[in-house]
Amino acid sequence: MFAAIKEQRSSKRAKVNWQVEYTGFSSSQGLIHEGSKLVDYSQSGACFLTMSDIQVGMELTLHVNLPVRMARPLVFKGVVVRVDDCADVGKMFKEAAVRWKPNSRKSFAADRQDQKLAHAASSLSH
Repeated sequence: MFAAIKEQRSSKRAKVNWQVEYTGFSSSQGLIHEGSKLVDYSQSGACFLTMSDIQVGMELTLHVNLPVRMARPLVFKGVVVRVDDCADVGKMFKEAAVRWKPNSRKSFAADRQDQKLAHAASSLSH
């Protein structure tokens, strides 16, 4: 049984909104607890705390909306590579490690720079 789980959380302090989507085998449609957050970034990926029924192999998409007016939402795709069921003393939380896939989409600023360079090159060739 495969289930898609969509969650939305926001940080009041930073006003950064993110939405997480999981796709994979799940016995229930668990929710990420309000306290969930990205804990650290490392070569193996990001870790975060969750109350979801998350399992190794689930695909994950993280959408981050920044408060800056002109910033475009960031999209990160990854795969859950490790789940620790004993992330806290009460065993309410799980810690999930995600291996992020390389982002193939360029940023808006890079796209505009590429367009300017292409326009300048075509102007010089005429």
